[in-house]
Amino acid sequence: MNLSSIRKKVGNFIAGEESGSSADQQQGAYSDKNHTPLPTDSYPYPGLKYDYHFTKIDVLTVGKATLGLTTGQTLVSSDITSKYGELSTPYGQGFVLADFNQVPGIGKIGWNANENPYQAVFSRPQGPPVHHSWQLLVVKSDVHTTERAGLLDQLSGRNQEVANTSSIVSAIAQQTAKGGRLICIESTGQVKTSGLTKSLFGGSDVYGCDVFFNVPSHPNPTRYTYQLINVPVQIMMFGPGKLVKVTCDWMKHFVGPLQQGWRLAEIFWDQGRKSHGDFTFGGDHNSIWFFEKEALRLNDPTPVYEGTIIEYKHTVKIGFFQTKAKGDWAPMITEMGKRGWELACMLETPEVTNVGLGNITYKLLFFFQRRIIRVQAPSHYSQPQGAYQAGYPQNYGQGAYGQGAHTQGAHTQGVHAQGVYAQPPTSGFSYAGAPQGYGPPPPYNADDTSRLEPSAPPLPDKR
Repeated sequence: MNLSSIRKKVGNFIAGEESGSSADQQQGAYSDKNHTPLPTDSYPYPGLKYDYHFTKIDVLTVGKATLGLTTGQTLVSSDITSKYGELSTPYGQGFVLADFNQVPGIGKIGWNANENPYQAVFSRPQGPPVHHSWQLLVVKSDVHTTERAGLLDQLSGRNQEVANTSSIVSAIAQQTAKGGRLICIESTGQVKTSGLTKSLFGGSDVYGCDVFFNVPSHPNPTRYTYQLINVPVQIMMFGPGKLVKVTCDWMKHFVGPLQQGWRLAEIFWDQGRKSHGDFTFGGDHNSIWFFEKEALRLNDPTPVYEGTIIEYKHTVKIGFFQTKAKGDWAPMITEMGKRGWELACMLETPEVTNVGLGNITYKLLFFFQRRIIRVQAPSHYSQPQGAYQAGYPQNYGQGAYGQGAHTQGAHTQGVHAQGVYAQPPTSGFSYAGAPQGYGPPPPYNADDTSRLEPSAPPLPDKR
């Protein structure tokens, strides 16, 4: 989720997590002082609970510029591809990748090179680890941006960057047709800019990104379809080094598709933007929301997931040639996993909530979702209490939402995909909108060495 263009406008770093060693990244004691309240349940959630594992890798980016009024270019390369082998190790322990992001705002800064940490979040159902039939696949892609503004628009401060994400859409269509499931999309740090050529002659800038998939090795994977929704986000900046205000009804765009039976897969800043003009420090920046649904249920609006959003205020300490974070969101994600919540994605926003002496506080958003289980709630049951109550079903005990407003966006696209629809191994429960005749796999004994695999791949949906 690259915010390079936003960072240039803000004039500061976007905050994130303090870096640590990849294999030995430790979690601190859980504290709720840095985020909004977590949703609570009046009785234990009867579905799957999740364990999370966190891996950090350091990525080096090197910049190179060529001079020239119209031919000048800026090239930024990175060594991120050589580090992806480290992401396969947790798969042997029963984990699968749930999300992968650059740790925002943290790193070491040199004259023409930076070192930035990236964090991979893995998940697996709680209990003894079992063998699964999923492998990680990373597909190289990019985003092209073109400036659309006449001379008068540029003189008045009005301009528009239009992003072309056809390469990403093509990668999703190709890989999901083979049974892969989209995990996330992340910037590689590689950039190629065309200087004034783009403004004067219609050139384009190119931002490298990678598309992550979980690919099955089991036969006959279930087909899935994807919906892409453009959501413009209004950003108002009060000058370099000042506060930044973001205006967007995040929960409206999140819960609308959930109420129609979809689940969130990823949110991606595509570099598209439109300034407000008159030399203001504000504009609209485009985000693309990727939602997933089982193809057999395409016309079934029955909700399958409930969702919530946790706001995380992250403070970054700015030092000489490096920036460090004062907090850690890993304990919060771990606590949510104990309550049955799956991490859909982490979204870094350019919102700045506080500027102090050597410290800046930014806002991150963590999107979580979990399956609605159709069980009769106890008579004393009340809906979960916590952040963004609108994300919960109106009749939780029956496993159904009321009809809500459709998510608004510039346009919607559909991409057919394949994957696995997995039930938890909890007898006596069924899910809203599950296919007829579909049930959990037979009991699997992890100690039975005569079987190399369980009878069905034990894959929860964001894995």
